[in-house]
Amino acid sequence: MKKLLSLAMAGAMALSLAACGGATSASSTAPTSSAPVSEAASAGAQGSELNATIEYWSSWSETENQALALQQAADNFMEANSGVTINFTFNGRDNRLLVGSALEAGTNITMMDANVDNIQSLWSDLIYDLTDAFGETYATTGDKTYLESIMPSMAELSAEMFDGKYTYFPYAPQGFMIFCNKGIFEECGITEYPTTWDELMDVCETIKQAGYIPVTTDSAYCTSWVGYYLTRLMGEEAVENLIVDASAWSDPKVLEAAQAIEEMAASGYFDPNIEANVYPNAQQNMVIGENVAMYINGTWLPNEVSSTTPEDFQWGCFAFPTVEGGVDDQTAGCYSSYGIAINKDASPEEVQAAIEFGVYVTTEFDQQFADMSNAIPVSVDGVWPENLEEAKSVLNNYTSHYPSQTALILDNNSKQIISDACLKLMGGSITAEEFVEQASNF
Repeated sequence: MKKLLSLAMAGAMALSLAACGGATSASSTAPTSSAPVSEAASAGAQGSELNATIEYWSSWSETENQALALQQAADNFMEANSGVTINFTFNGRDNRLLVGSALEAGTNITMMDANVDNIQSLWSDLIYDLTDAFGETYATTGDKTYLESIMPSMAELSAEMFDGKYTYFPYAPQGFMIFCNKGIFEECGITEYPTTWDELMDVCETIKQAGYIPVTTDSAYCTSWVGYYLTRLMGEEAVENLIVDASAWSDPKVLEAAQAIEEMAASGYFDPNIEANVYPNAQQNMVIGENVAMYINGTWLPNEVSSTTPEDFQWGCFAFPTVEGGVDDQTAGCYSSYGIAINKDASPEEVQAAIEFGVYVTTEFDQQFADMSNAIPVSVDGVWPENLEEAKSVLNNYTSHYPSQTALILDNNSKQIISDACLKLMGGSITAEEFVEQASNF
């Protein structure tokens, strides 16, 4: 099924995790770097001399903090390795689509980065197998292998997506989960996050009785509640089938999931203006009005709304709960990262230098990259932003990967129809039965 869907998914990947707000502009408050070059940046510390020119095509735009951080990493690396030259081409998000045709035309590209879902769907046949490199130690990893130096969930994601192989260096991890106003939870006496659907409904009722809106969403993320419930209940493959086969919506479990969301709407747990919420209204209302308790979004959310978030606002987050009779628990979720891959046709000298640079960016320079771009570090020893501290335990607990916002939005032919039906279901305009009929009308 995943192979059959690859073409449909490729077109939809513009709505992948990072495209929904992972990038920060150069005008933000991220610090610039003037840190000295670490001796560990030099491959010479391991007794090897690097000599290559690396042509690196990136998915960041040249004014974004992520691009500035990569350039700083390259400057440090080149200073420590005089035989290496690193040239960047910053293509923005179109990079995922440009690399394949450029390589086919004979363009010299050594390294390239993209969201890892795009790497899988678009570059699988173009990239170098890094499995052996992941088992090696480096000057920047001390006595650990590279694999032991990065977040287990990010390493396991690579293995899951590429049949046990490691094919990219992960960086800038991201996750999609339930974000909450922790201040509202504390005021309502909620001291533990819900882990089951019934517990979540009890939390919603408590929050509603206290005069707050339990849940909001908007046009950009409106499939989240339905998609997560369906995937918990049926599994990702079954949800992938729904988006390409309208007849699959006759499965009784689809109606069961819709009825759970219908009950939420009938109980008054959704924002009464939910059907009219155009992105980014919901997330701005959450921090400005401070009367909304929960919103499913990505780890980029606190950064996106930082300019309008009160200083005393407390971010909390937790994994989508389990549902009765479901096939997945809270170890499964929407998460991903960016990845740095190497052209499989690069020369041995280029591969060696590219591996050393990829390791350097995601270990020694990892914290600096995270600080400069308001991102999450990928190294096991990284210090997370305070407003994402609780997301750390959620991401570290994931062992099974869903695509961003679940597979419910991955097909361009059905995505908008399903999204519109989700908003109407949460707004109470249609019943669960009507939702199934409308969402499958593609």
